[in-house]
Amino acid sequence: MANINPLGSALYNTNYLFGANNDKQDSIAKLWSGYSSYQSNAQTSLAGLTEINTNLKAVLASYDDAKNAFNSEFKDNMETLSASADKLKGYNFKVESEGAITNTTSTDDKGVTTTTTTYSKDLQAALDTVKGFVEDYNGTVKFFGEYSSVSKRIEQMATTFGDTTYNRNLSSIGLTANSDGSLTINEEKLANAIVNDPDKVSSILGKDGLAGKAEDHISFANSQADKLFPTAEKMLGSQLETAAIYTGSAYRNMSALQNVGSLLNMMF
Repeated sequence: MANINPLGSALYNTNYLFGANNDKQDSIAKLWSGYSSYQSNAQTSLAGLTEINTNLKAVLASYDDAKNAFNSEFKDNMETLSASADKLKGYNFKVESEGAITNTTSTDDKGVTTTTTTYSKDLQAALDTVKGFVEDYNGTVKFFGEYSSVSKRIEQMATTFGDTTYNRNLSSIGLTANSDGSLTINEEKLANAIVNDPDKVSSILGKDGLAGKAEDHISFANSQADKLFPTAEKMLGSQLETAAIYTGSAYRNMSALQNVGSLLNMMF
């Protein structure tokens, strides 16, 4: 009967995997060399993914900062303009005409004549009310104009606030609508309009005119507040999607591969 070595089967399998004698050492060396190369590539890839992950976080943090800044500025503009519009809407432009406008002429030593115009307290208050509204309105027009390239909705807001074609009578009381929708005041012409025809001024600037229209714009803007600034996906597009892909399961898989490498290092 043949002598059967109980280790023969196991030895055969080992030889089959690694080779016999010196071949076994060569096989292990080849295995380790192949793994070392693969681990090195994995480490390089992981480093790249780590950088992508870090950059993605930085980009999203910048996005959050920009969105929060826009929302804060938007809220301030709407609240400020709303208060100015409310004041202008109900303002009583009827002032005492007697002494409302005083022109004083003086001549210096060189014969140069200067005319100084002063307004009564009530007329000056009326002018300041209009100027305050115009300043806030122009600030809002500028705000939406600066952000108009961010989204179509913000661009629409810029167009909405920049449209003054609904009231072509502004120029008759000293207000000029500029090409960007902002307003410019001819103070002398406005002062004379207030003194001579306060009802007309109230009609053009009041609840049925500029102030009322501004409130409509504000109401519309507030209804769109949560949709004006685009989402991160819309703003960053495919770049964000690609970064998310490479920092998702791929990042976890690379980390897992390095853990396997550490285990193999311990085994050998």
